[in-house]
Amino acid sequence: MAEEKELTKIERELVLQYLRDDNVPLTVTLEEKPEQQEASLENSMVYTPEELKVSASAVFPVAVPGRQIEVLNQGIILLKSSAKSVQLFAGKTVRVQFYFNHLGLYFITTMKECSQGLALVVPSSIKRVKDDDRKSDFDFKAEVSFKDGKNSTVVIQAFSPENRNIFVQPKWSDIPLENQVKAKSLLEAFVKESQNSAVSAGNGLQLLSIVRYLTQSAGTESELQNVEVRAKPLDVIYIDNKRMVLASRQKENPIAEEGDYSLKLIFTLNSSSAIKRVINVDSYVEKLYEDEGDESKGKCWSCCFKSLKEEDNRFLYEKIYGRLT
Repeated sequence: MAEEKELTKIERELVLQYLRDDNVPLTVTLEEKPEQQEASLENSMVYTPEELKVSASAVFPVAVPGRQIEVLNQGIILLKSSAKSVQLFAGKTVRVQFYFNHLGLYFITTMKECSQGLALVVPSSIKRVKDDDRKSDFDFKAEVSFKDGKNSTVVIQAFSPENRNIFVQPKWSDIPLENQVKAKSLLEAFVKESQNSAVSAGNGLQLLSIVRYLTQSAGTESELQNVEVRAKPLDVIYIDNKRMVLASRQKENPIAEEGDYSLKLIFTLNSSSAIKRVINVDSYVEKLYEDEGDESKGKCWSCCFKSLKEEDNRFLYEKIYGRLT
């Protein structure tokens, strides 16, 4: 893991001047409390649609346009009254991220209420956003199987794209800056839909991977082909101990919404191809996600696991979230 570097005093002054002189958009996220990080598996992974309204603030960022921001000489950022989307952060500790010459920076502060609305005091410590250089110990692929209309077994292979490590929790900064406006719009739509639906989005982390996929240009994901398979391979863009998200830019729909599928998850140790771990689990498609305004971006199917064995549940959880205590 790359180390976070704090700006020097001179660099901090240059950044404050930049914030004062330019209409710099900010991204505000609720800073997760230590007790939230130590929550049990059951409490941290399952939310009802009603609970998601509260928990979403910890996962989903709120973008504040530059026109709604005024930076005072004292290092105080005023959020104009039109920035109503951040009202839920009042009185809470937040992480504020922005870009300075294409360099991601952030600071942690408390959002306070004042006579002019909401305010953020820029602390002495401003840090660079660290690069996530964690590598997976495993190569991964999956096989998706189901019965067709002739009762024959159809098997579709699925691979994680070459430019993604699906064994790291997705974060907002994974999404390219030029795609974040569109991604935020899709994210808000998916969260709202979840809040008004009987289908829970869980902790919602998979939605970050989904909007990243749906806002990327075709061809930026790997397009693996295998002459031995009966259908074109799918992308696996997210996995945890609750669900796996499949994605495709094919015009046809290889996966049916609300369909049942058998999954074979194959983990091969990078240092030894002879060492594998295979997980067999049944699943159902809980939700289809797509950008209805641009179907060429593809589709994403969130497949929820059924009756996952305890040892397999632990293995997948620890791959993504770290060791259980």
